[in-house]
Amino acid sequence: MRRVNHSGSHGAARRKERGVVAIIVALTLALLIAFTGLALDLGKLYVAKSELSNAADACALAAARDLTKAVSLATPEAAGMTVGSSNRVLLQSESAALATDSNVTFSKQFAGPYLTKDNFTASDVPSIGYVRCTVSRTGIANWFMQAVSATLGTSAVAATAVASTTQSQTTCALPVAICQPPAGSPYSVGQWVSGKVGPDNELTGNFMWVAYPGQNVPDMRTLLTGSGQCTLPTAGTNVGQTGNIQSMADAWNTRFGIYHGQYNPPPDPTGISDFTGFAYSPVTQLNGSIPTGNVFPDFRDNQRPNHTRYQGGPSNSNLLDVLGTTQPSNYYSSGADRRLALVPVVNCSTLQSSAHQAPILSWACILMLHPMEKGGSKSGLNGTIYLEYRGDATDPTTPCATQGIPGSTTAGMGPMVPVLVQ
Repeated sequence: MRRVNHSGSHGAARRKERGVVAIIVALTLALLIAFTGLALDLGKLYVAKSELSNAADACALAAARDLTKAVSLATPEAAGMTVGSSNRVLLQSESAALATDSNVTFSKQFAGPYLTKDNFTASDVPSIGYVRCTVSRTGIANWFMQAVSATLGTSAVAATAVASTTQSQTTCALPVAICQPPAGSPYSVGQWVSGKVGPDNELTGNFMWVAYPGQNVPDMRTLLTGSGQCTLPTAGTNVGQTGNIQSMADAWNTRFGIYHGQYNPPPDPTGISDFTGFAYSPVTQLNGSIPTGNVFPDFRDNQRPNHTRYQGGPSNSNLLDVLGTTQPSNYYSSGADRRLALVPVVNCSTLQSSAHQAPILSWACILMLHPMEKGGSKSGLNGTIYLEYRGDATDPTTPCATQGIPGSTTAGMGPMVPVLVQ
């Protein structure tokens, strides 16, 4: 039988195949390197963008904090540059270095125009409401793409942030409103504001029970025994009085760590203890007189910080005679400061009109001074209860103020705090 030898032709074919495979592998490796380089370079730019955004945000918030409408724009500009420059960029290799006026610009409106501080006069300062910070980097070297093309050797990245100020959310509110003081006679910090429980259980005098929109008496009791009204309605919203108010005394007294009737101490969910049950006693602590502009130092400096329990006594004492059970002093140390709260300020004449509605004019910080008595005669108060005015809620020095928690832009609640708007 004849045998044909094809070894030469087959070897040539195999060599050609090996050459094609080598070319395919080389092209594949080139593409893999290119895609790897693209991914690494784009990742580097993404990180750089995030770092620049952090610097811009920090700059804008710091500058907005100093938009007080009373100081030169040089102050917020300097604050923004200082805080923004403290951020590290380019894989944390260098400072953000905001150094020119163009990095921090200002505007009266969110839509702009945004201009440097030198474009505004002193009369413009009170109307400046927005600050924009721009942070950029050029000449960022690409690791791999520059090998593909010289034009791809470097990239530029920029970030912008806009901040403004809004009124902060503060301590939650009680279902009580204090009356707007007469024109020219504002409340002073430390002043005692009185109300009196009438035979129909309504409050009269300088503060009154109020229901927030959509609420009734059970809701009001829940606010007293719980955290209070924490979602505050905006300024101008009507609050009102409800009919058949019934007794609110037991709910009120839970804020002093005194529980009676349907209310029980924690861990029952209807009871939340206060830091202290101590109260002013108008007979023993103040020699029978009610001050109009005094913070009693023993209560402020000793009893309250030491979590002293409420000092109400039995029926044969001169102290407030309150139904219910008080807890030991260590019980209050794990509680909450539930006697400092916000209350709306309203025109009480409007509230007492036939509509029984009045708009919220502003918010005030108050301290609940003492629980409600069961009879009202032992201490000589005869049903009168007192709140201590601790200041307007927009004042950052009030004990109700909590900085850094933005709230509604129109509620008129607390001090102004910076917020990012872009």
